[in-house]
Amino acid sequence: MTKPHFTYWIAAILGLLWHLGGCMNYIMQTNPETVAQMPELYQLIINTRPAWATAAFAIAVFGGAVGCILLLLRRGVAVHVLLLALLAVIVVMIDTVMRVGMSPAVILSLLVGGAFYWYATIAQRKDWLR
Repeated sequence: MTKPHFTYWIAAILGLLWHLGGCMNYIMQTNPETVAQMPELYQLIINTRPAWATAAFAIAVFGGAVGCILLLLRRGVAVHVLLLALLAVIVVMIDTVMRVGMSPAVILSLLVGGAFYWYATIAQRKDWLR
């Protein structure tokens, strides 16, 4: 195992912060009073989301956070956890696009999830992970 470049630590910390923000978003969406204060489109997305899509949302954000923690611990399993999170993002994206159409937030979530998985595979190839 080799020592990672300093940018590895920056990427892992930024990834953790991004996914923790997603975790907070998920938790806020479980509070009916908070949802009632959101714009009408967000209320529509949240209130009509099927259970399987809500489960995928939870897997995406909490899995991404766990994956970034595993990156900080330099564990190889982070690659698999971040892949699972990315697949969950795709499931959520499909549901959202089918119900309300494409949005910048959907595209951004897919790009960020893909970027963290991609970076984890690079870290694994460079032998930065155990």
